[in-house]
Amino acid sequence: MKKSSEKTKVLESLGWSDSNQSNFFDFNKNHIGDRFKGTFTIKKIKSKWFWYFKFSNDKISPRTKYLCSCDDIGNSKTSFNHATQIFLEKVNISFANKNVIEPNLSKYIDEYIKKCMIDGGLVYKENLKGNSELTSKDDVVRTKNIKTMTRRVRMLSELKEYCIENNIKTIELSKNDFRNTYRDYLTHIKDRKKKNRDGESKSNNKLARSTVKLHLQTIRMFFNWMVEPKDMGGKGLIKQHHITIDYQNYLLKEFYGDPSTHNRIYDDFSLKNYETASEDCIKYIREVWNLYCKYDGDREKIREERLSYNKKMSDGTYSGVIHKNQPKNLIVMGDIVYFISLLQLRYGFRISEILDSYRNVDVWEEHASNKSTQMSSYFRKVEGEGEERDYYILEIKNSKKKDRLVPIVDNIWSWYEPPKNVNSIHIPSKEKVKERWETNIIDVIFEIFYPYEHPKTFPSPNQSEKPNKGYSNTYYLNLFKEKCVNDNQYNWGKYGITSTHNLRSYFVSYMFSKSASIELVCRISGHSYQTAHKFYQRINTKMLKNQLDINSIKNILRK
Repeated sequence: MKKSSEKTKVLESLGWSDSNQSNFFDFNKNHIGDRFKGTFTIKKIKSKWFWYFKFSNDKISPRTKYLCSCDDIGNSKTSFNHATQIFLEKVNISFANKNVIEPNLSKYIDEYIKKCMIDGGLVYKENLKGNSELTSKDDVVRTKNIKTMTRRVRMLSELKEYCIENNIKTIELSKNDFRNTYRDYLTHIKDRKKKNRDGESKSNNKLARSTVKLHLQTIRMFFNWMVEPKDMGGKGLIKQHHITIDYQNYLLKEFYGDPSTHNRIYDDFSLKNYETASEDCIKYIREVWNLYCKYDGDREKIREERLSYNKKMSDGTYSGVIHKNQPKNLIVMGDIVYFISLLQLRYGFRISEILDSYRNVDVWEEHASNKSTQMSSYFRKVEGEGEERDYYILEIKNSKKKDRLVPIVDNIWSWYEPPKNVNSIHIPSKEKVKERWETNIIDVIFEIFYPYEHPKTFPSPNQSEKPNKGYSNTYYLNLFKEKCVNDNQYNWGKYGITSTHNLRSYFVSYMFSKSASIELVCRISGHSYQTAHKFYQRINTKMLKNQLDINSIKNILRK
């Protein structure tokens, strides 16, 4: 490159050389690409020197772009190094106009929020307290899961407020030191109290690690949208950002430690604990089903035996009048947890996959909303061929963006013949084996949880107000803690089971302890290979240790 002797001397004094320039382009060729090829140069304006970049691409106008003053070095060792960093930042935003890249980042967060609301079919409406509340539109075609988009909008709204308060500019996003801003925001949400939907603090409790992780993931999705080209649905405003998944997980580990240290289920799983929890569920279901079969499905007799009480008078005596607990026709009530827990222990379902399931494909087609994007599931009966028994398949749609089929073959025994409308197999008495009937667990559930056709497998007990609805997740999770985790009779908490998700972990651990393949476990549970491998590695290490205990070196040497 030919330059005047004066310019060359100034360039060299600023740290420029042909080799330094060549090395810079070689090192950053993937980031710069073919469009931004050219050379660094300087111009003298009113006795001061300034850095410019001259493009070799004649389609760029003007071909020479201003970078910075030669007096500026920032945190770099030389003025040339500083100019190269300014060049990379401008490449990152495609040399956009300053008016485009200088606004507060909240401007584009607001734009992304509107996109998320359209995707989720959401709109703001005033609630009873006079505050704005997100709700769904019924007359739109949603392209995203409404629950996911509702949560995303709330989290983005909080980020928007933070950016306004701290005057965070859009241009900062393309810089590597924006990681410090990301870290500061993590500190901000980690230390704040939980809020209700109106934005008011509802307790002194701080956000859980999992909730903070959702905040960080939501922010990364917004950043990805800022990078994504316009023809792919993004904003296309910057070339790249520096908030990677690895950096996000690094911060979570730094702030919260390794998540495995918080999960007792890894330490407390044992075959004995798994079998005990399963037997607790089977024993309860078998007792209820036997009683149901004994009275041939007469719900009034069953409720009188299981749920009735003699009303106590004010003077301490009893009225002699038998009262039955509400609601009518329901003979299980809160003990629904043993039915659902057994399915989770035996098949590894996520709680929503089974709790929100529909009874068959017809009612699923009629009642399930947003099937293409929202998680839903329904049962399909399969007639056995030859001596094979009938069984059910739970068809799960869009669970963690995956579809899968899970066959359900477990049977419940009864010593009384089930009602005639229930499909059961009769096992005659033989030698010391008592006569019994075997009924698929799903047929038992369909019969016990209302005999008439209801769209949901587990109908809401409040049928007067929610005739086509099932149990709410929150209500069910509270029941689970009350009946299974903290109950003196079962007390699953001592096994490390503190939530319904632990039952899913128990199932995966049990499958690997029985030498199931990783591929099979992934197909049944819907886990990714990486997640399933963590369980496999833990169980396999434990089994290897037990084997070495049995065949210790000392015992081997004795032989």
